[in-house]
Amino acid sequence: MAIAAILLLAGACTNNRGTVERPFITAANATNLSFEKIELTDSMTKLHAVIHFRPNYWVRIAKTSVINADGKDYPVTGIEGIPFDEEVWMPDSGVIHFTMTFPAIPAGAKSIDFSEGTDNGWQLWGIDLTGKADHNINRSLVPSEARKPMADGPLPEPMFAFDTTTVNIHMLGYRPEMGNKIGYAINSIHGQSGTDTPLTLDTLGNAQLKIALSAPAKIFLFNSGDMLVSGSAMLSPGETIDLYCDTHISGVYNMADRDNNDSFYPDGYQSSYSTGRYGNLLTKHYRMQIYSGHFGDYRMNGDQYTDYIINQYKALKDSVDKSDFGQAAKELNDLSLQAELAYVAANAFTVLARNYYSTGQKNWGDKIPSDTLNIKLSAENITKIAELIDFNNPNLILADEGMQLGHDYSFWKEAGIDSGILKALNDYNIAYAAADKAELTDDMLTELRKTYPAMADEAVAYNKARKALLESLDLSMITPTPEVAPSKIFDAIIAPHKGKVIMVDLWNTWCGPCRAAIAQNEPAKNEELSSDDIVWIYIADESSPMPKYILMIKDIRGIHYRLTEEQINTLRDRFEVDGIPYYILVDRNGKATGRPDLRDHSAFKKTLLDEVAK
Repeated sequence: MAIAAILLLAGACTNNRGTVERPFITAANATNLSFEKIELTDSMTKLHAVIHFRPNYWVRIAKTSVINADGKDYPVTGIEGIPFDEEVWMPDSGVIHFTMTFPAIPAGAKSIDFSEGTDNGWQLWGIDLTGKADHNINRSLVPSEARKPMADGPLPEPMFAFDTTTVNIHMLGYRPEMGNKIGYAINSIHGQSGTDTPLTLDTLGNAQLKIALSAPAKIFLFNSGDMLVSGSAMLSPGETIDLYCDTHISGVYNMADRDNNDSFYPDGYQSSYSTGRYGNLLTKHYRMQIYSGHFGDYRMNGDQYTDYIINQYKALKDSVDKSDFGQAAKELNDLSLQAELAYVAANAFTVLARNYYSTGQKNWGDKIPSDTLNIKLSAENITKIAELIDFNNPNLILADEGMQLGHDYSFWKEAGIDSGILKALNDYNIAYAAADKAELTDDMLTELRKTYPAMADEAVAYNKARKALLESLDLSMITPTPEVAPSKIFDAIIAPHKGKVIMVDLWNTWCGPCRAAIAQNEPAKNEELSSDDIVWIYIADESSPMPKYILMIKDIRGIHYRLTEEQINTLRDRFEVDGIPYYILVDRNGKATGRPDLRDHSAFKKTLLDEVAK
């Protein structure tokens, strides 16, 4: 596919005067705004822009917008199609076209950058004017050793040792204006971690991460702040690896949205490279679409579902066997399919519920009638499925779903299936969960020490660290819950504040929208919502883990309660809570009303101000 083409209208081939259709974009901080055409003359530069965004949401273009060519900024001189600095509401099509005019740039300039010139504004870098750019622009920055695919041969056996792994991260094509934060996630045998602690890049786009592991894990990089990032690598305990991530993936995403092409990935393009035991093991995967909502049919019975998932597995395995992958890649693909087969067997209801909701039968999360989806696998069904899964192969842990299969151990145990490594993963999960509360005991580690002692060592170290941390916490920030029946908890919480306007915020630390709303509302407490007549009460439950809960509430001004599951359920039932964040507004007379509409930030502030004014 041709990404950029240039039609020269006049002059020699060395100047840029003419029209650039669908220009190649090297990098961008978002996919919503892009440029479909650029006109270059001796008197002006005109950018034909397109915005793709959600219908009925607003966008805005700043009058401070500039383009940069050969190191010089050229301020915008005009706009057609939308106004500057005003909220423009997206039509039902979700698409807006407009043009911006800038002064003429030097005829020899080969590319331009675009910036709104504001914090968090749109930025696009390396917008090509030559038609000669290609998708390997940053590949030369990757050392040849890191570009080598894994040597063909058997899949290396997983390492089990409690040790520190070091990941040296390098952002290819990095520019400081892209921002210095990137997000990461570690998928390991105890779940996902790291998502709330972005890494800080140095001025060259490098960062280092150290992780204590007892078994293989995977790292995924994602955007945090201005930079769109994509990269991943498999990790082993004790190794040091280099992970090279191409910032050009952001340009690929931008052009894909611009051209309305979801499958826009140039042949051979790779957004990240890695060294290490499993460096560059696999670039293509054969997987079941188990999270799509189109996997299976919610009306299936146990026999039908069993035949369906087995046929899915066999068809994809056949594709793997016929592929040109090396031996290790084929083994990993097959193991990943086995792990997915194990997952969809043990979680049949969850998988088919996705299909039920995706067909529009009910809103997501609504209760599903038992006579509509009542899937149950017989012992014969489970045995038939288990015959295709090698539970005793330790390499199963390398699969995407394999790391979490320990949670399904009881499913296979109850069916009389010897689930091999799943027993060790289950023992580890129990030990790690206890260590998270600093409640690990030697009895929990007896079997684990016999099979995978490194996992036991990790649980012990984690228990020690958690105990020290929990002992250092200031628990006085949590207001003691009134000692009344669960049904009377809410009334007891608000009783001391009668005569005031009370804003009750139901939230939890794991709820992203909750954290975003709190961060948005917090500054107003010192500004327009600064009033002695407003009482701020925040209610979470025990699913918000310590010490994360304590570390978060110290920056949230208000009264904090942490309720048990039984106590929070009485509030949910009383106010018909449909999700969090959820707001309960209590007037000066003590009348409490559930207000999910206050998830709208502007309505939140206006409602509180109106209530205080009464």
